[in-house]
Amino acid sequence: MLHVEPREGRTILELLREKGILLESPCNGKGLCGKCKVRILKGEVSARSAQEENFLTPEERDFGIRLACLTVPLEEVELDPLGLLREGGGGVLGSGERPDIPLAPVVTEEPIHLAPSSFEDGRSMCAALEVGGDLPLSLMRELPALEENREVCLVRYGGAPVALQTDGTLYGLAVDIGTTTVAVALLDLRTGARLAEDGFVNPQKAFGLDVLSRIHYDMEHPGGVLELQRVLVERLEQSARTLTELLGRTPETIYEVVVGGNSTMLHALLGIPLASLGQAPYRSVFSHAVTVLASELGLALHPQARVYCIPSVSAYIGGDIVSGALASRLDQVEDTVLFLDIGTNGEMILSQHGRMYACSCAAGPALEGMNISCGMRAEPGAVEHVRLDGGRVELGVIGGGASPRGLCGSGLLEAISQAVSHKLIAKSGRLTADSPLTDTDERGKRRLVLDAAHGLYVTQADIRQVQLCKGAILSGILTLLKQLKVEPEAVDRVLVAGQFGKHLDPASLTGAGILPACLREKISYIGNSSMTGAELCLLSGAERQRAEALAQTISYVELSISDGYEELFTRSLQFGGL
Repeated sequence: MLHVEPREGRTILELLREKGILLESPCNGKGLCGKCKVRILKGEVSARSAQEENFLTPEERDFGIRLACLTVPLEEVELDPLGLLREGGGGVLGSGERPDIPLAPVVTEEPIHLAPSSFEDGRSMCAALEVGGDLPLSLMRELPALEENREVCLVRYGGAPVALQTDGTLYGLAVDIGTTTVAVALLDLRTGARLAEDGFVNPQKAFGLDVLSRIHYDMEHPGGVLELQRVLVERLEQSARTLTELLGRTPETIYEVVVGGNSTMLHALLGIPLASLGQAPYRSVFSHAVTVLASELGLALHPQARVYCIPSVSAYIGGDIVSGALASRLDQVEDTVLFLDIGTNGEMILSQHGRMYACSCAAGPALEGMNISCGMRAEPGAVEHVRLDGGRVELGVIGGGASPRGLCGSGLLEAISQAVSHKLIAKSGRLTADSPLTDTDERGKRRLVLDAAHGLYVTQADIRQVQLCKGAILSGILTLLKQLKVEPEAVDRVLVAGQFGKHLDPASLTGAGILPACLREKISYIGNSSMTGAELCLLSGAERQRAEALAQTISYVELSISDGYEELFTRSLQFGGL
């Protein structure tokens, strides 16, 4: 149980955030998602508004359930936080298959000999090392404690001396900062081996599900980006500690972190204000590769550890997509390849013999299970597979079990695809009333019945959310094809990256109309390509240079100003083909 006291008209959500207690709040406290539910156990609070009433069932109202973002305590309140941000992480997608590369990290080590001191040799300890270059303060502080006449290793970063170490460890972190989840891998920089992996829900999710919500949080709260930075860095530090402890080491053995992420995530990591990303003409503060000391971000690793952010193409084609292009070798392909990373935003690259065009579309959070009546992210208990057979429904649940908790994105898309193929959903997106698999809710709204016993339905509003997502992604793909004068049939391969594809049948992508039907047999899943690219950059300076060149080579297409895009988007909303 938690207690909050009233202050200056602040909502329960705001008061809990100030305590460091994070609730699920995909809409960033706007009262639009209904996820931040709490149960009031004791104390008086503000009356329910009509907006709040829309998200609560009669049973929930009787049970004292409220939305934290719309409820203001009028006195000290005791509550049960039903919507606490789930830590989870077991379903976060780790690294994909890494191309073979020569091991040549920016962080290197070399053995040196500490010669004994003598009266004849009047040099300082620093000078006696004879390593060249200025030594950082943290290294100089180590010198008096080192025994003389012994072998130690000098650690260099980009050739500059940064540390002396004697325990033979040289670690680095590869990190993919997704809007929803974060993946972390600990690598041995001497061998290139992946030693351990971790994954967790991005704690910034408590400030909004999508990047726009987090941008608005920063714009509406002075220093908001520093709060976004703090919760992320604290969780990254916890992950570094957990991974190194598995090997009997400490985070001080980590000398570099390489990060892939979209532009908003990279700006937030560095604590750079986000307003320019959310206002026309939507410019990023930086798009080049950035290297900073980890300590500047408040990340406690080795005192001289660096954080390297993979470069971006534009405000909407970030380092995660450049990283994916690097991992997929899109600059070297000899055929025509469509690369897709589908999440809250849909980013894509079309590469024709290495000539690359990219665009980004606002796919929305539906395919991550959000803004969906029974939606949830892909974790145990989520329905990931749906099959309709006459009047029967077969459900596949992540982790098994007979009690599904909700629909994740892949389950939702399969349900839509199956309903389209069984003609339960018309071309316009409207559900038919003439089926045992459809009924109406208490408000007379039509819905597809998946599991009435567990309250699993796909509503007409859910279908509309998928329709908007489908229209955005398909119109983006068709715009890139038009840019390169390529017909859909001429695409040789479709590479789907990220968490979404992990649980998805390729037929659902084409069945729901997100991809043209002719591409069905050309789809393959490549895992977390952003993480794979981050590992490549961690293990090779040459790969890092290649990523920086890629970011300069990819041409960005702004959909909103593309000729005929509005008409194309409207046509792409239709189910069953254009």
